[in-house]
Amino acid sequence: MTLIAILISLILERMVESMRAFRRFDWFDQYTDKLLGWTQDRKLGGSSRVLLVMAVPVIAVILINMLFHDVWFGLPSLAFSILVLFICLGPKDLDGQIDRFLEAWQAGDESTARAAAADLLEGTPPESLQELQQALVEKTLLAGNDRLLAPIFWFTVFSVMGSGPLGVVLYRLAYHLNKRFADNASPFSEAARRLHDILAWLPAHMVALAFAMAGSFVDAFHAWRECRQAWRDDWQAGVEGPVLAGGLGALQLHDLADDEEVTADDVQDRVSAAKGLVLRALVISVVLIALLTLFGGLR
Repeated sequence: MTLIAILISLILERMVESMRAFRRFDWFDQYTDKLLGWTQDRKLGGSSRVLLVMAVPVIAVILINMLFHDVWFGLPSLAFSILVLFICLGPKDLDGQIDRFLEAWQAGDESTARAAAADLLEGTPPESLQELQQALVEKTLLAGNDRLLAPIFWFTVFSVMGSGPLGVVLYRLAYHLNKRFADNASPFSEAARRLHDILAWLPAHMVALAFAMAGSFVDAFHAWRECRQAWRDDWQAGVEGPVLAGGLGALQLHDLADDEEVTADDVQDRVSAAKGLVLRALVISVVLIALLTLFGGLR
């Protein structure tokens, strides 16, 4: 059922645009704000407040999963898994964002292309071609991990323990908290970042391996060895670092930051290549899950 849930969720992700409106976490933001206000004067540490924020959604998922367990041949449980995984992917359509940029860029519509780049980068795109290229390629690799590969990883891991939805909800809510409070220097924001980094560390390394398998394995391994020292003594730095090292190495672009002679065609080709690498890594991940389902006892 794990494989079926992943496949149906990915099909919905690519084909049913109207359902993406359900990927809103306004309810979680309102709940978080109320809980933080309630605990403000209760002398709780940042970690305790993060755990309280996560507790209610996590307990709800556990209870629903228990309620649906072995009911009607597992069909309600499958439907619940599909719904939760679909909601926790994204929230935006990465392929669509990249395609809008590439189509406008190829057509020479720079204003539309830069608007699409701003949407993908969630900020003002750099002016120079070299910086724009680097920002878009790196964002594509990181977003492929954050929006698709890492959620599927935790869904699969927790499926072995009987609750795939719990794993993907834990990751998505931790990611959401970290992103929302990233610019807020407080014990709560630091605890949220630490929780996200704990949950993101292992899938980041697995995704780097998937990138290597989907591209140039030798170059990815070489880039990994060169960059590994940067996060060797700081495990929290080992979240984005492996993804970028593995992805850029697999694309044979580990010296992207030093590339000074960049043309518009280079930007088009390298962003397209990064998109293709994420897609191939996703396919490899699904194939490995299928093999685990067939031969490894994954449900």
